[in-house]
Amino acid sequence: MSDQPANSPPESAPAEHLPMGAIPIEKLLTGLRGHLQKGEYVLWQGQGYGRSLGALNRALLVRLGLAAVVVVALLILVIQGDRSGFKWLAWVVGAILIVRVAWFFWKSSSAPGRQVAMLTNRRLVSVDLLRPLATWSISVGGEGRADGRVVPPQPIVITGTKARGHIRLNRLPQKMHAYPPFILFNAEEPLAVAEKIRKTLGITTPIEDRTK
Repeated sequence: MSDQPANSPPESAPAEHLPMGAIPIEKLLTGLRGHLQKGEYVLWQGQGYGRSLGALNRALLVRLGLAAVVVVALLILVIQGDRSGFKWLAWVVGAILIVRVAWFFWKSSSAPGRQVAMLTNRRLVSVDLLRPLATWSISVGGEGRADGRVVPPQPIVITGTKARGHIRLNRLPQKMHAYPPFILFNAEEPLAVAEKIRKTLGITTPIEDRTK
């Protein structure tokens, strides 16, 4: 057994033994070092920034939109009704719903700024700095893990622009997230990064270029 402390990060290869192009462990972004396994070395790392409303889950947007239409229709019926005593209540409920939805989108759109990701010789790892237990990973062959579930390999989808965009590798259709899992937000030269991920992990599914 190793006498290494339980909470210390795993050992990695000494800097002089790293292959050309590998990133030394001391230069890793905050939040990544603790996820590096023994024998792994990092070939690429990145950090999201800004807000990405365009990468929000479209199915979720449709559901919220339909719910908003129904709520607005009900409010209009109440406000135009004869029972004027309920009008103030309708306005209060409507204001609360609007504030709640606006807060949801504002909070969700900050996810890119909380994300760090790395490509090692064995895995792709994406970490939410505020929710480190919600780590997403892609192993050799493209199989993914998120929320304790295994996701089969799927096409790599690139959105945004060719200079800077989002890379979606897998999704969980049974669960509704503000953002689909396995997105690298605002990556520089996303097509090149996606190809590097594909070659390093031996992923056979295609790359879908949806950039503008």
